[in-house]
Amino acid sequence: MTKDKILKSNVLHSLVWRALNMILMYLTVPFLLLYLGDEYYGVWVTIYGLFVTIYFMDIGISLGLKNKLTEALTIKDYNLANIYISTAYLAIFFMSLFILAVGACFIFFFKMNQLFNIEIEESKMKLIILINLFLVVLSVSINIYKSLYMAIQKSYKNETALAIYQALIFLGIILLPYLIKKSLVLVSLIYGITNIAIGLIFTALFFYKNKHLKPKLKFFRRERMGEIMGLGINFFVIQLSLIIILSTDNIIITYFVNPESTTVYSIVYKIFQPFLILSSLIFTPLWTLFTDAYKTREIIWIKKTLFNLNILFIVLFVALILVGINIHWIIKIWIGKDYILPQALIIFMIAFILIRVYGDIYMTFLNGIGKIKLQMWLYLFGAIINIPLSILFVKYYGLGSSGVILATCLSLLGLAIFMPIQALKTIKKIN
Repeated sequence: MTKDKILKSNVLHSLVWRALNMILMYLTVPFLLLYLGDEYYGVWVTIYGLFVTIYFMDIGISLGLKNKLTEALTIKDYNLANIYISTAYLAIFFMSLFILAVGACFIFFFKMNQLFNIEIEESKMKLIILINLFLVVLSVSINIYKSLYMAIQKSYKNETALAIYQALIFLGIILLPYLIKKSLVLVSLIYGITNIAIGLIFTALFFYKNKHLKPKLKFFRRERMGEIMGLGINFFVIQLSLIIILSTDNIIITYFVNPESTTVYSIVYKIFQPFLILSSLIFTPLWTLFTDAYKTREIIWIKKTLFNLNILFIVLFVALILVGINIHWIIKIWIGKDYILPQALIIFMIAFILIRVYGDIYMTFLNGIGKIKLQMWLYLFGAIINIPLSILFVKYYGLGSSGVILATCLSLLGLAIFMPIQALKTIKKIN
């Protein structure tokens, strides 16, 4: 199958499952908002956003595995593929234990109710955070299956898993009011346990259908960790920086403003989130396809693909403007109530989507060929300036949640400027 056919197959399959996932996700929000209320929902969004970032704190092992496993499978070296898989699983297991220990210490020494700016008994708040920490860390090792499916050019399987996960979440949230009122503990258990169950099922399915690929202790090679971690450490810095840039938004709004403002911010973000999701449906399969194309020197295909992505970016710009103009009407239909939305929040959110997607067009190519040093430094710089800028705009300029997303835009702007330049220079060198 040609690369274009693989890409179309992955995108079309992913589109169906992601569409279902998005419908279920947007149906879940009103029910969850009604169940928790504005204040508790704001706290939950902050907690969920904070702990989802742990999935990216595997020192880039899963991303390093994706590249190296793709290379091994391209040359049909299944012994090497098994070595990469086994080494990655063991490394990520010990990394998970480390994250659990550090996270537990953080919870023990800091006051959680003050951090989340809510009047909940401290012991209860610590329990909620601890439950989320344990379930998410357990999921980190299990969710390596996503890299496996991407390496065999079946990234749409991850979208299938996500849609099933969201369907079970939706069902659980609907049933919650019949069990107990306003329980962040039960919400945490529903999200965490469901994620683990889906991960175990899809991991088992992968190895059942790919019997030549199995993680075994005998395949572990400490010296191979350097190959995975060589890119992995750089990816880890990128991921950690992205966590700081994107996942501190809710915490800053909750702490410096209030949880209700976090709810409004989250709703506006979710209105524009489908554009990031749709772009990821294209970029995810392209990552490994770029890896393969670079190895086989298919420069014409690379150029054509980047050109087509720029055409789609123009379509994205028009669509974002239309959504921005009609956002009040969209929220009214979706949530069933009116929210006061700062105009600046809408404008900066559109700018954020444009900056993020345009940078990702070229980063997908550069990630696939392992050229990530420049973006690592740009992400690191963005992470350093993000929190101070956010606090400056929120606290001293009184911009509220709008100031937070403005700081995010400025933190990511360098990537949208320098990634295209680096990508085009790289392509010229391999002509």
